[in-house]
Amino acid sequence: MKKILSIALFASALAASAHAVIVGASIGYLTDGEDTYFAARAGGVFSSSDSISHILEFEVGYTSDSEGGVDGSILPVTLNYRADFARGQKVGYYVGGGAGMARTKVSGFGISENDWSFAMQGFAGVSMRVSERSSINLGARYIWLDDITLLGESISLGDDLAIEAGFQIRF
Repeated sequence: MKKILSIALFASALAASAHAVIVGASIGYLTDGEDTYFAARAGGVFSSSDSISHILEFEVGYTSDSEGGVDGSILPVTLNYRADFARGQKVGYYVGGGAGMARTKVSGFGISENDWSFAMQGFAGVSMRVSERSSINLGARYIWLDDITLLGESISLGDDLAIEAGFQIRF
């Protein structure tokens, strides 16, 4: 928990010193896990030119599944870098990546356990400006999670690809 608070404080400090604060959210579909993936982010532009904005952001994701009486959820928390090539244009694109920690929780049959693991992601997509300060986007996200240990057993979470749609607002 201390790691997450440290990342959140660091991201907040970056956003406070940024040229512009950016918030966004997306909803996606995990192609392997066949589940819905949600993500919300906040950050700031730390450098920009006529053609590109460099953004650091704090992101929290979430997905869950229920099967055979067992409920599972994954909550990745990452610090991301995003290069936004839509500056001043109606249609643009973005690329980026991030790293952090993911909390995996499994419960069922009177047992509940969770573990934290290292998480990484890469993402890219296209964006369309709908106003001076907001845009919508369509993209893909590759997520990788390190192994966890639950009930004394090592479990490989592996990776997944999400196809997603979302929005971004610049303040």
